[in-house]
Amino acid sequence: MKYLEAVPKSWKRTLILPAVSKDGTVYEDAFLIEEKTPVSYWGQLYEFLSPLAVKIKAYRTEANLCADITVSGKAGTPCARCLEPAETDFSGTLKYLFSLSADAEPQMKDEKNSSADGDEDVIFLDSWEDEIDLSPQIWEVMLTSLPAVVLCREDCKGLCPECGANLNTEICGCKKSSGDARFEVLRQFVEEEKE
Repeated sequence: MKYLEAVPKSWKRTLILPAVSKDGTVYEDAFLIEEKTPVSYWGQLYEFLSPLAVKIKAYRTEANLCADITVSGKAGTPCARCLEPAETDFSGTLKYLFSLSADAEPQMKDEKNSSADGDEDVIFLDSWEDEIDLSPQIWEVMLTSLPAVVLCREDCKGLCPECGANLNTEICGCKKSSGDARFEVLRQFVEEEKE
């Protein structure tokens, strides 16, 4: 099965620097990204069930450009307990600071009216071009907002560890163990010590 492991070229979205005012006014943009290919992450595949909604807020400071990128959507993946299809809504925001100078972080702390709080990822540019490709940052926000565990429902009973039956839909006849089989050697050791 084909799946994404890196940002696709079709995701390329650029921030046109002249569109971001030098007076600190916030520039906003919003768009959708259609993606039909699943993403492989956390050791599982996430299929997009809706377009990715991307929102960008960007503003300039004296020597830097700050961008808040939000990505949200709906994804499908196997339930972590029973492996049946499960859906989840996800949303995440990350802050980025684009700068030419290596001393951008101390400078940001000194600037007045700056909303930088130290949580930004700092990205150093070789030069100020007319545009910045934001697709790597959009990819990063999307990945970090995907949940590691998705359940088909909160009270999912999972699979029987003995026969593999889905306990949400059937009752298996397996004998219920008195504990984790991996600790059987320790249990025997404790019983021998008691005697």
